[in-house]
Amino acid sequence: MKKTLSKNPNMLRTMIGLGMTLILLLSYAVYSNTLDSEYYRFETTNEEVLLTTNELDGDGKWYVTTTSAISWLNVSMDNLPSGSEITVSSSSTPFYTSESLGSDNAGRMFTCKDIDDDFELIVESCDLDFSHSVLETDGLIEFKSIVAIELPLGGVGYIEADNYDEAYEKATERVSDAEGITTWSVEVRKSGTIVNLTDAPEIKTVTHELVSVEEFKLDPVTETLYGLASLIGCFTMMIVVPMIAYFSSVARQKKEDRQRAENPPPSD
Repeated sequence: MKKTLSKNPNMLRTMIGLGMTLILLLSYAVYSNTLDSEYYRFETTNEEVLLTTNELDGDGKWYVTTTSAISWLNVSMDNLPSGSEITVSSSSTPFYTSESLGSDNAGRMFTCKDIDDDFELIVESCDLDFSHSVLETDGLIEFKSIVAIELPLGGVGYIEADNYDEAYEKATERVSDAEGITTWSVEVRKSGTIVNLTDAPEIKTVTHELVSVEEFKLDPVTETLYGLASLIGCFTMMIVVPMIAYFSSVARQKKEDRQRAENPPPSD
């Protein structure tokens, strides 16, 4: 390779020219892709609401009715008798829960969605039912659940759509599909018998209403500069070795020519 480069310096110029051409073409591709995105960012309210519960006819159950789109529904009670169990039930909507819900999951909060072994599909890994029960621990219960797993738990979500109108329609449907009249009941039992308590459970929900929809955009200048820097770095690494080989071959050839000039072979 050294001999080839030293005898044919045009090869090096050709490699550099092709590299610069590819850098320009790929930089333009990065720039053009940042201008037209198929993804839209939608934002919802993410408001925590403390619900007021009612106990009907002294049956030991507390009831509350919701109509909004709900992501989180959390119930907490304290001063519970040892061995008691709390049961949270829904009249019309199944909801998710897990002992790990809300805990740290490899640096992220666990929210009932996991990536499968092939890192391709999002799978729901919590229990889904109309009713869930939890045992007390040291007289305390912190029950966490997610009602509508499709809602953006942080208040921000993303939708793939061909245009703004389609994105707005999809975002509206996602929120409206989670709305509905649901009556929730909470009861405490011990050994199968309802325990009548004077303190009502604390029930908190996180409600969502659509606020805005906008096209997801990247800064084309910044992304192009990042892409250009990466491409230049890659092609530089590819060109450095041939350039070193070329210049070392040229230097060696000059040295050999100088030595031959200083020490000519004896004439016959």
